[in-house]
Amino acid sequence: DTSQTTMMRHYVDAWLRKDAQAALAFVADDVVLHSAGRHPLAGEFVGKQAFLDAYTTTLATLGGTVEAEAVEDLLVGSERAVALVRERAIRGERVLEFDRVNVYRLRDGQIAEIWSYDFDPYALDEFWA
Repeated sequence: DTSQTTMMRHYVDAWLRKDAQAALAFVADDVVLHSAGRHPLAGEFVGKQAFLDAYTTTLATLGGTVEAEAVEDLLVGSERAVALVRERAIRGERVLEFDRVNVYRLRDGQIAEIWSYDFDPYALDEFWA
């Protein structure tokens, strides 16, 4: 589906240029994010605003940032998409580059659900501990 592919390309391009507001325009208000791991950014977040509030507050408390560096591949179907992402976490002088797989459920031209899986979840758990 070319419209789903175009939407997902715009979404990942917005993250890569660090324009969170533009990226979030493609996310449903009732989105559910499942983030694997035991670190403070892991868990299940229901609703775009709940996710934003928890993420912003947690990163501020931890004194860190997370940013997308590259999208290695993007696979888009009619109901799902998968992105292979390279990200960077920064906390003070510490930097952690890591690979992540995001699986998206698509609904009505928006992202309705996201599952986020890190290649090395233990590295993230230690980084944010």
